[in-house]
Amino acid sequence: MTSNCEITVTSPQEAQTKSSIIVVSNRLPFVLKRDPKSGNLSRNASAGGLVTAVAPVVIKGKGLWVGWSGITLSDKDQIPESDPSDRTPTAGLLSEQVVSVNVEPVLFDSYYNGCCNGTFWPLFHSMPGRATFNAENWSAYYQVNKEFATKTVEALERCLKQNKNPGVPIVWIHDYHLMLAANWVREEADEKNLPCHIAFFLHIPFPPWDIFRLFPWSDEILQGMLACDMIGFHIRDYCLNFVDCCQRNLGCRVDRKNLLVEHGGRSVRVRPLPIGIPFERFVELAKKAKRVLRTNQKIILGVDRLDYTKGLVNRLKAFEVLLEKHPEHRENVSMLQISVPSRTDVKEYQELKEEMDQLVGRINGRFTTANWSPIRYIYGCVGQEDLAAFYREASVCLVTPLRDGMNLVAKEFVACQINEPPGVLIVSPFAGAGETMHEALLCNPYEIESAAEVIHRALTMPEDERSLRMGRMRRREMQQDVNSWMRQFLKAMDSLEEDEIGTTTMHPVTVDDFDDYLLNYVGYNHKLALLLDYDGTLAPIAPHPDLATLPPETKNVLQRLSNHSDVYIAVISGRNVDNVKAMVGIEGITYAGNHGLEIEHPDGSKFIHPMPMEYEGKMTKLLKALQEEVCHHGAWVENKGALLTFHYRETPNEWRSKLVTKARQLIIDNGFSVTEAHCAVEAKPPVQWNKGRASIYILRTAFGVDWSERIKIIYAGDDVTDEDAMMALKGMAATFRVTNAQIVKTSAERRLPSTDSVLTMLKWVERHFMRRKPRSNSLTYKNRKKDCVKMQLAFELVPSPNHSAANSSDERD
Repeated sequence: MTSNCEITVTSPQEAQTKSSIIVVSNRLPFVLKRDPKSGNLSRNASAGGLVTAVAPVVIKGKGLWVGWSGITLSDKDQIPESDPSDRTPTAGLLSEQVVSVNVEPVLFDSYYNGCCNGTFWPLFHSMPGRATFNAENWSAYYQVNKEFATKTVEALERCLKQNKNPGVPIVWIHDYHLMLAANWVREEADEKNLPCHIAFFLHIPFPPWDIFRLFPWSDEILQGMLACDMIGFHIRDYCLNFVDCCQRNLGCRVDRKNLLVEHGGRSVRVRPLPIGIPFERFVELAKKAKRVLRTNQKIILGVDRLDYTKGLVNRLKAFEVLLEKHPEHRENVSMLQISVPSRTDVKEYQELKEEMDQLVGRINGRFTTANWSPIRYIYGCVGQEDLAAFYREASVCLVTPLRDGMNLVAKEFVACQINEPPGVLIVSPFAGAGETMHEALLCNPYEIESAAEVIHRALTMPEDERSLRMGRMRRREMQQDVNSWMRQFLKAMDSLEEDEIGTTTMHPVTVDDFDDYLLNYVGYNHKLALLLDYDGTLAPIAPHPDLATLPPETKNVLQRLSNHSDVYIAVISGRNVDNVKAMVGIEGITYAGNHGLEIEHPDGSKFIHPMPMEYEGKMTKLLKALQEEVCHHGAWVENKGALLTFHYRETPNEWRSKLVTKARQLIIDNGFSVTEAHCAVEAKPPVQWNKGRASIYILRTAFGVDWSERIKIIYAGDDVTDEDAMMALKGMAATFRVTNAQIVKTSAERRLPSTDSVLTMLKWVERHFMRRKPRSNSLTYKNRKKDCVKMQLAFELVPSPNHSAANSSDERD
């Protein structure tokens, strides 16, 4: 008679790729040990699904593996070859395919124990109360990620030089230890013209936005991950959490249906890729393993690292309630809990071990009889053969973490269920396995009473139902094994010739996209003030400022909007006011130059911020120094009157650092403040005025002191100087940062990829206001100016001691 658990489905073949793969992980796929006497190194294979799945593909594709060896290596140390008797998946991985990352021990401890395990582990498992936020640990994480990136680029160069495969190499970065590394890999690969595709896979959950945003450097993490072409998570829920964070934290444009995020001018693919296990290997282990449980009692099995995310205390309490409420299980059921030691030097884990010891002792003391003890507790490691035997002989397996990325114990238990009748799997809905293994019984570990009832149901489940549920899970896990996971990854990276990978690019920004961003904010009852930067926002960045011309279509839209009584336009630029006015060429709008130090109103009147007299001479001296000392190799200085800008866009890379450092020092030595711009450094007199202060001055002048209640505001800019305005208007305006850089910290609500998308936004404004009837203009510009006279006097327009009252009055008028 054929058992319901017998399987006839053929396991997927080992994945074949047309590209070489460079795997980057915190640890190498084996552990190095040094003989204390001889000093010689030996290597022992690491267990785990990642090594099992990926190592054969790296080996056959002549790829490379980048990671930390587990010990500090000297320059003389050589990675040893595998032992000839080794039959593990890494046996064929040659030493020349390994790139070891060396990190100083103190720095590594701060990175690994401080940031990775002290912050990311609890935070990503939705336990923020256990997370510590430490700037020194974050700095260590940053430095170590940068070191991993450097070694990865070296590996990429070596891989391209060998040229073993026709496809573009894939750099595959793994897990929460290395969420920043892709940014520097992409940056350096682009600079050195090294072709590659970059992917990332997170092996733990990705938390929802309200938890993720607690991390002070959350923006940097998201942008580090978004430097990849594809980002993989275990389940779709984690994908959606990530996409949501990108939209809400960074203001990225997203496509939830196709799981795409637009960042840095690229469409980043986000994919659910549930990891599998080497199913057939566990089946063979279960067949060969000797019997280890010589009892007629039913065994409830738990196998976990001793970690607070695993819900072990809740599990024992649920078992205690089971014995209380269902005494028929006493002397007929035992729990075997295997707890693998983890982070034994950390106080929290020591306290958890102590709590578990006490709880096991209390329950055993309460229920033990002469012939039976309810809990057998193993604190230590168990070999794979013995583990397979435990899986095979258990009646129930409890996989009930409080939060878990996937949890492969559930899959290993299913693979080893070769006996008839089979056991029953109980999983937590808060583990990835709870999303994918539908026939398992779901158990909420937080509900102790309910959990006890689920265990009772599993123990009393009819044999035919057990066989049906287990048979279906075994079929699925055999099909979706670790090789299938690898194939799905390669398919997502378009590295399997026979597969189509679906939608991988977001459609261009359309006018309709801005309905979601702006319609509720702008509404139908207020006027609108458009505050716009010029270079990089209205006009594309050009090699020389004179070449950055306003596209005709953008000018036409602005011209039409300037004629609408409900739309007010101000262009706020780093150029001088006459230059930006000439470049835009539209009458009846406000122009602000030199980041707002000079402003020309629609009626022709001007405001010029007072400058200390002594800086006129200093400006001349600084201009001369810059021209003589740093204007080489294509670098030049632009004199804007109130500001000087040192441009180095056309300077070769090898000269940039030296010239920019020298220019910064000259600016500081002459008493000016330094402001960064696109391939430029600006020298600004030390006055408390910027685009933020200028924006508020413009709005008050145009709309009165109650401007914030009378109008809606849109601000768009692309530069660091625009951040001052975005910060000043935060909460009072819809703000957009135009950027295609990899990591940009911004106060803007949304990001736009290009000047074309700014034009699309302006078209939305035009469409929206053309549908509205113009409102009567109850407050003329001249009347508003009169109302603002007192406000101006109080708004830091008091002249410097060397600036005459008559002159300052004329400038304000």
